[in-house]
Amino acid sequence: MNASIFSKVSATTLALCLGASAAFAADMPGVTLQAVAGSVGGVPLMIMKGEGLDKKYGFDGKFEFLPHEGVFQNFLIGKSDIAMDNDILGVAIARDEGFDVTAFYPVGNLYLGIVVPGGSEAKTPEDLKGKKVGHFGADSGTTTFIRTIVQEMYGFDVLEEYEFSQVGPAALVPLLKSGEVEAIFDFESFVSEAIVATDGHYLLQAHKDYSEFTGGFAPWITNMVAHGDWLKENPELAYAVRDAYDEAIEILESTDYEVLRKDYILEGLGITSEAVLDVLIENAKSTPYFTNDWSPEKIAAAEAFLDKLSKDGLLIENVPDGVMVTLEDYVGPRS
Repeated sequence: MNASIFSKVSATTLALCLGASAAFAADMPGVTLQAVAGSVGGVPLMIMKGEGLDKKYGFDGKFEFLPHEGVFQNFLIGKSDIAMDNDILGVAIARDEGFDVTAFYPVGNLYLGIVVPGGSEAKTPEDLKGKKVGHFGADSGTTTFIRTIVQEMYGFDVLEEYEFSQVGPAALVPLLKSGEVEAIFDFESFVSEAIVATDGHYLLQAHKDYSEFTGGFAPWITNMVAHGDWLKENPELAYAVRDAYDEAIEILESTDYEVLRKDYILEGLGITSEAVLDVLIENAKSTPYFTNDWSPEKIAAAEAFLDKLSKDGLLIENVPDGVMVTLEDYVGPRS
């Protein structure tokens, strides 16, 4: 067979394979999943897409990475089926406002905290009293979690004791680098960028420090959240997404987070610096970014955490029923 004929045959074969693959995907039910652009929280979705885990588990995933501002509203109005960028506090508020949404699985540990530059004299959050600190909104989950943790561990309210400057999550990095603030509240991967840019470090790593304080519990920064009617209408899809997520974090853990070096993840996170990537991976090894521990004990501890927030008047006044469910209880066992 000459080269030109071989090329035509190869091209035809490739076209047929691609066509068959597209037809196969078209036969699968679609699921739209969302996460915050630039956040480590989107990594499981990147792995699902990059490694074809959606197809493996029988659904055709549409993966959307959205700006932090307005991301929860995008989900609430029905533009995505499953949000992997919302926390149980947001779910509680939404349910209290009449939205039938619920968290049905964990995603992110608290990959956030207070970051200070190298040379900072601050040793604990108390040392920042009266100082300029950057954050991206008093009503954000990040600020609320840090506020709650500091209040419980150190006995003061950061909103009363710190002089805050508010900008977006990404803009906090140059703000700290320029010296305009002495610390920032932020989440990964922006934390790693700030550490590299300022030779900085965590003053408070929320998951690690709070877990040590409580003897093992810290809330999740993100959960899998869906509308109740979608879960009830699509129970097998919900299980399939859960399975794909479980394999995604298994890949993360089995590679000791080195999978983060893959091009599709670097592109998704917008990381161009090898130094930032190294810090991001080291932070993950120190405090794993993700979990699938959805045990009754963890859920009960999370409910107690929300109860404390409501009693302290931190963004919620009461905790509605149904903030957290298990698929087994909510939609029944797999068929």
